[in-house]
Parts: sequence; C-alpha cells; structure tokens
Amino acid sequence: MGSTTPKLDTTARRRRRETPGGRALQRCGALAVALHMAGAAAAEAPGGAPPGGPTALQASLRLDVEAIDALRGGIDPGVTGDAVLYGAIRIEGSAVGLPAGSRIRVAFDRVQGGSASASRIGAVQSVSNIEADARSRLSEVWYGQRVGAGWDLRAGLIAVDAHFDTVDSAGLLLNSSFGAQPSWSANSLSLFYPSSGVGVLASHRRGAWTQRAGLFQADPGDRSGGMRRGPMLLGETAWRSAPGVGVKLGLWGWRGRGMQDLDLPSPAWGGWVALERGLGDDGAPGAFVRAGWSSSSRAFVHSDLQAGVLLRSPLRPADRVSAGVARAALRGVEPETVYELGYRVAISRHAWLQPDLQYLRHPAGHLPDATVAMLRLHMELE
Repeated sequence: MGSTTPKLDTTARRRRRETPGGRALQRCGALAVALHMAGAAAAEAPGGAPPGGPTALQASLRLDVEAIDALRGGIDPGVTGDAVLYGAIRIEGSAVGLPAGSRIRVAFDRVQGGSASASRIGAVQSVSNIEADARSRLSEVWYGQRVGAGWDLRAGLIAVDAHFDTVDSAGLLLNSSFGAQPSWSANSLSLFYPSSGVGVLASHRRGAWTQRAGLFQADPGDRSGGMRRGPMLLGETAWRSAPGVGVKLGLWGWRGRGMQDLDLPSPAWGGWVALERGLGDDGAPGAFVRAGWSSSSRAFVHSDLQAGVLLRSPLRPADRVSAGVARAALRGVEPETVYELGYRVAISRHAWLQPDLQYLRHPAGHLPDATVAMLRLHMELE
C-alpha cells in the first residue's frame, strides 16, 4: 500500500520530529462532524429505498481519520496522521434504459497522508491500510453486466484488491498486509489501494463455489496506455459453506515492459491460499489463516503468512476485538513480523473509534524493533 513503488528507502536521512498528518486531521475534523450529522439525519428521515429490489441510484460516503504514534524503534519515532474521504455512486442500468442486469459504478477518494511507514518506521508491511501519498483521484469507473446463470462481467477502472484475496475476518486489522498480501503487492507495480487498474473481470457463482479471473494493465500509472506496459493476470477459486467456513485458492502473474529501472522481477508469478472459519451462530466473527508466495528468485518478498481472529467484545455486544500476526520473508535480510491488537468501539450507527497497537519485529528486515500506537475514527453513510 502507499506508493506504487514496493521498496522503501530505509536509509533516508532522519527527519525532524514534526506532525505532517496534523494538517490532515484538522482539515477533516469539520467533515467528520458533518458526515455524522448527515448520517443521523438520514436515519431519521421518512421514506427511503422501496422494498423488493435495488434502487436506481445508490450512494455511499466514508471518512477515515487516524493518528499514528511511532513510539520507539524503526527510523525516527514521532507522530503522523492520515485521512481518507471515499465516495461511490452505483447506477442500476435498467433504470436508465440500459440492459437488464447492468450497472455502472463510479468511485473517488481524497487522501491526505503522513507516510508513517516509510518516514518513521521503515516497514515493508505498512502499519496503516489507508496510508498513501496525498492526492485526489477516481478510484473506480466500470460497467458491469450479469449474463446467464451466475455470470458477472465488468470492464473499466477496477479496484483489484476489492475482488481478489479478501478475508472478511481480517477486515478490522489496520496493517496493510492483512489486505493485499506482500508476496504479490511488493513484487509488481501496485494495483491495490491507493491505485487501481484498467481491465476486465469475470466471475461465476454456483452454489457454494465462486470462480473469478481478471486481466489488468501491469502499470496502473499509465491508465490511458492499456496493456502497453504489460499485463497482470489473476484467478481465484473460492468455496464457502453456510456455517461460515471458507477456502480460497488464487494465482497471479505479472509481466512489465519498459520498466528496467525498477528492481522488480519480470515476469513473476505466485499464489495464495486462505482458510476462514466463523465462530458465531451468524458466521460474522471468525478466525483466519492465509499464506502467499512468489516463484521468482528475484522476488523482494518470497512468501508471507497471516493469521488472526475477530471477536465480539465481552464488554459491549456492538464492539469488536481483533488480533493478528503477519510475517513477510524478505530477500537477503531477516523476516519482518507484525503483531497487532485492536478494539473497535461503536459510537453510533454511522461512527466507530478504534485504538490499535502494533509491534514490528525487524522492520524492513534490519531496523530496530518498533512499537506503534494508532487511533482511527471511521464514519460512513450509505
């Protein structure tokens, strides 16, 4: 996550103890209040979506604001912050004269970041899954069409990490390695947050089985160039039973053209396997284990492993407790290991507050062990 360059410069000169993320927190503070008030007003408003089917237009808005305190270790302990505003609109095609089963999705985000992992910690596995360079961008613009029995086709600008290698039970863990795995995100130009790629995606669902495959551009920074700089291929088979047991197997392949200046293996390929088990009657809280690997001897991350749990809080039924461990085997240095513990407090139907603590063993494989404390406010309106 973060920059599309997978390597982190851990030899950069030490920086002054400042708070570049403070501006992000100040700029989004008023917006957080407005979003919370809008959510309350929407909940109290009469009417709403009619029962029995999707509405013609669906909109959502999310805001995440966080403070990150690198307490010790890493490169340069200090405080930074991140903020992300994300909005999406989905249009049902049949309501605007398009074929039945079609839809259009447009999404944008605005990121204001402090780059804590690169500037203060030096971690390959970013401590925050919203950490990125400051910018505004369209994150998704695609057209989808349901075809036949269980088929779904999409084409356009697609957020790859929303469809492949996802684990529901890892959703509240903040370290980026619990999202897109380092064994493929660090060995190719990132098609994951904050980037997305132009391509096509096909999926088929039948009973407990789902298969999906995608062809995307190798360089997400060259959106207008299509496959000119090479392709990235992904495929995944998933099985999920009613009680909440799920298994996923996936493969990826990446070939870059004209990227000799980047220290990336090309061609490169690898895979992942994930096992998830629901722990409650509704299958919501759960436990998971996931592993990924890359075949290339030049891979920066040869393999990775994540495991964790998501539990209801014994103190408040609406709160959640999450814990996880993630390990990335790095080329030529010690493995980097992350231990994370978080507690999400439900403030209202539209707002949550999550304190989080992470301990990083061997950041970047050679830096002093680091301890990081975080506090994130998450707000959403749909």
